[in-house]
Parts: sequence; C-alpha cells; structure tokens
Amino acid sequence: MQGLITIPKLKTPFPNEREFWICPKTGIKVPKNYYENLEWRTQLLKEAENDPIMQMDLLAASKESLIFWINAFAWTYHQKEIDPVTGRETPAKIMDWPFITWEIQDNLFGELENSFIKGLDLLIEKSRDMGASWSCLDFFHWIWLFKEQTELREMSRKESLVDGDADSLFWKHDYINKWLPNWMCPPGVLTKGKDNRTKLHLHNALNGSTIAGEATTGVSLSGGRAKALLLDEFAKVENGQLIRSATRDVAPCRIVNSTPFGAGTEYSRWKTSGQIKVFPLMFWEHPQKGKSRYVRKDDLGQFHIRSPWFDYEETVRSPKEIAQEILAIDIESGDMFFVNSNIEKHIVLFGREPLIKMNVILKESISNAQVFDYVKRRDLSATDFRMTRNGKLLVWTNLMMGRPDQGKSYIFGIDTSKGQGASESVVSIKCKETKEKIARWACANTPPYEFARIVIALALWCGGANPRRLPFLKWEMDGPGWDLGRMLVEIFGYPYYYVGGTPGDILRKKGKKYGWHASRENKNVLLSLYDRIIAHGGYINHDQKGLEQMRLYIHFPDGSIGPAFMVEENSSARKLHGDIVIADALTLEDDEIPNIKIITPSAPFRSFGYRKKLFLDRKKIKGWRRPFDFSKL
Repeated sequence: MQGLITIPKLKTPFPNEREFWICPKTGIKVPKNYYENLEWRTQLLKEAENDPIMQMDLLAASKESLIFWINAFAWTYHQKEIDPVTGRETPAKIMDWPFITWEIQDNLFGELENSFIKGLDLLIEKSRDMGASWSCLDFFHWIWLFKEQTELREMSRKESLVDGDADSLFWKHDYINKWLPNWMCPPGVLTKGKDNRTKLHLHNALNGSTIAGEATTGVSLSGGRAKALLLDEFAKVENGQLIRSATRDVAPCRIVNSTPFGAGTEYSRWKTSGQIKVFPLMFWEHPQKGKSRYVRKDDLGQFHIRSPWFDYEETVRSPKEIAQEILAIDIESGDMFFVNSNIEKHIVLFGREPLIKMNVILKESISNAQVFDYVKRRDLSATDFRMTRNGKLLVWTNLMMGRPDQGKSYIFGIDTSKGQGASESVVSIKCKETKEKIARWACANTPPYEFARIVIALALWCGGANPRRLPFLKWEMDGPGWDLGRMLVEIFGYPYYYVGGTPGDILRKKGKKYGWHASRENKNVLLSLYDRIIAHGGYINHDQKGLEQMRLYIHFPDGSIGPAFMVEENSSARKLHGDIVIADALTLEDDEIPNIKIITPSAPFRSFGYRKKLFLDRKKIKGWRRPFDFSKL
C-alpha cells in the first residue's frame, strides 16, 4: 500500500457487527454473531437430518447463493486470534471456527463469482491473515459441489503445498468436506488415497466435476483445460513469466492469490500491468486488526490508513516485514535505486492525468523512400494527428492548433522494445525551456521498423523553434534500438540527433556512433542524474505511470540496474527492455544540445548593408598592411 494523495473515505461504523444478514438471492436470514450462528447451524442440521425435502431445499439454496452456503456449512481452521482488548495476536483457544464472512469477504466472493462467470482474471492483493486462501478454496469447493461437469485446477510452488503438508490446498478441501453433512458431501471423498479422493485429485461422482492440483513449472498444465485456475502464493513461484504464459490458454478465469515476496516477481509485474483486475484485501478491513482504524497524514502530504494493531506491529516487525506482510508492497525501500520519498513528493506535487490523448501516425500512402523529403521540408502533411479516447500519445500541455508551442524547442527520449508485448516502446517529450515533460507515446506491440515511422510522425507533429523546427532525438541504441537508429538516420535522413562521443556533436561524422549506448556505467550515470534532478528540481514530470515505474528500479546482484521484474533475466535480456524511466532520463541531459547559431541571410551585392559589412571586416584587421581583394569591387 502506497500513500494516498487524497484522504481515503473509510466506511463507518467499523467493524459492522451485524446481528443478521439476509441473503438477497434466497431471502434466508443468517445470524452473523459467533454463538448465534453456531446455534443456528446446529439446529439447521438437526432439522434436515431426517427430512429429505428440507435437504433438497438447502441444497438448492446453497447452489443459488455462495455466501449463504459458506455462512451455513463452511468451516475454517486457524491457530491464532486477535485479542479484542489489546489488539495483539495470541494463540487461538479454539482452532475450528464456522466461516462467518466479513463484509470485505462478501465483496471478494462477489468478484470471484463474476470473474468465473465472465471468464476474467482476478488478482488478490492481500495482507496476511485476511482469509484469502480459504476464500479462494471455498469458492472452488462450492463450484465443485454445485456446478456440473466443471474442471478446476489449483497450483502452488511445490507439490507438498498442493497436496501433502498440513495446511496444503487439498488438506483444506478435505477439511471442508469433513464438516459437510452426509447428504451434501459427494461419495468416496473422505478418505485420502481411495475412490474419488486420490493424490492431487478430487472428483464429484454426483455431477462429474473435478479439482486437480499440480506444482508450478514452466510448462505447468500447458496441455490441460479447465474453467478456472487458482495460482496460490504466485509471488514465490519460480519461472513466473513462463507459468503466466503457459496457463493463459488453460483456463479463461485465473485467480491469482499471493502476498508480495520481494523484488522482481512476475506477480508484481502482473499486478501493475493493467492487464488484470486487482482486488485489495488489506489489514484495515479485518474486524480485529482494523478496529479503531484512523488516517494519518505524513510530511509529504500523503494519507496512510492505520490502526492500534498496526501501531503495535510497527514496534515488533522490521520495515521490510511491514512492507511485505502487512502493506502488500512488492519492493522494500532498501532494494530501490531511486529514493522513494523523492518519487512520492514529485507525484504529489506534479503528477496528474493527461489533458488529452491523441494518435499521431505517418500516413500509409507515404513510403519509406519518401519520408526523407517530408523531413527535409518539415512537411506536416505527412502526418495524421487527431484526439481520441484511446490514443497512445498522452499530452500534459496546452496545444496551439493541435501542436505544442512552436516558439519552444523539444527533446525526445526514446526507448525501444521488440514490440512483442513484453515491454513498451516509449517516446518521452520534454520542453527544453520549461524543463517539463509535455507528452509520452507508448505501445508494447509496435515493432522497431514501425516505431521508426511513429517517431518521425511525432517529430514532424512536435516541431519546434526556428531554425531547426524539429525536436532533438536521443535513443537507446542497444538491441532493437539499433534498427530504429539505422532507419532514422540512414533511411529517413533525420538531421538532429544525439551522437555518442563528443558532447554537442549532433551531426553524424565518420567513425561516430549515433544513439546512446546503455553500458552499465552509462546507465548508472544517467539514472543517478535522474535521481538527483528529481530530488533537487530541474524537471517537471506529470506522468504518474512513469514515476511509479521508478519504484521498480533496483540494484541487481550482478551490479547492474533495472526494473525489478527483470531480476531473473540475464544482462543481455535486460538491455532489450524498453520502458518509460529510461525514455524520461534520456531527455534530461539537454546541456548536450548546443544552442543553435542563427545565420542571417547575406545583404545584396553593393547594397548599404553589403558596404557596411565590408567596412566592419576591414576594421577587424589590425595594422596598416592588409591585403586588397580586387574581387570585391
């Protein structure tokens, strides 16, 4: 949990200690207090024991309502509890508890059901001891009991955690079955290793549904098919990227359940990708841990949700443990390359949504061979630019006739990806005079040869002050950036760009290497400059996504620097990664861009201006002896 810029609105009263809950699907009144619920369950089972009609009614109600079934028939096992007076954790006096859902858990069950019905992925971002694993397994168990011919899959990082150790996934399924009445429990599932309960397998002979388990590997379940898949403690698995890819076609609905596990996990990357819905299940929604919760404002103006329980835990846990186990933060501050407080301050001061979104492209009718002429003429007719709701170009400045202020000069920082969906190709645009990031273009599925045309289109659209009337380009040359640079310089003839070697030498010369080369030393210098500028000023970055990406930059074990989710990749693979942080940083060294000397046109021959220039030139030559140039008569 990061600090919040606006004060959060906490629902009151909390905890909402309801005496009863009325199921909206069945109309059944369910007691929510522990002793009343326990007594109600006992009476329900007694009345239904010898009443087949009531049994059928309860089965129908359970099939109709997941939350009713859990509050009436599901149990949970835990070994510690929260003291209601002190707020501290103590050993549990009773291990077996009826599963009486909290309000936040009811919301989670609603999201799980919606994801299953619509075939959507769902990631649960959670603090410890929020009942997330039990909730996921009870949801799968409910489907297994009441949905016909349904294949379900469950995975964890080791086979013993799937089916073997106490507290494993299938141990919990066995526990759930143990508490079900005989008329609800399918036959042959109560004895492990026999009939319908074999290793890593649970079969419902009444409706043909099955739950199968497997340990996570790079090819896990790649050949199987299911309606839903649970990835338990996904942050801790090895080969997370391979598992995510391999399971994409296994099930339309994937439930990802995990607490963070340090830097560089696929879980972290998936959570921040925007490609999966994230459901927060945080400590302040726990009836005991969140009791008397309150909001505190820190020195940066950000708000944090706390409680007496959290205040005590802060005194007995390390910052890393607090970050990982309670606040669900993926990267503890000590692992980060950039100073987190500076990032937070910059987000508070300058971060905001873009003013508009646009698409800017080079017209398809213009061939690569024709681009050179359009660039030479600064011909804007080669481009098609328009505002659109889903545009890839985000703009944070007011435009004039659809373009940035043409009285200013601009710098492009460019980072190129392979365009295969793994990472984004990015163009960050900064105004040299105001030191402000005015726009950002990004796409993960544009190959370098198409990206080069986009860069040209953006450059013509952006323009800039006379006499160049084009932005200065600086791109990372390694990996796919080599192809981008070759097209920009050799094929399109772009005239204004960074050349490695002597600073300020912007025109390519023989033996010079155009583009910025990302050696370990160069990257460290560049990103250290970015860190200093963010801390001391000199750059205004409104791009909240780019600023959030800075949090993911860490020191790798080999001494290099990069995004945390690349920690398992080799150094060569890291160089091929395109992202916003590098593109932003490449715009910062604008002292490398020389001030352009404006050359005024020559005065006409024998005009007043021409004779004045001759006179001034003669004055520059000292002494009485000076050559006479007869050609100037």
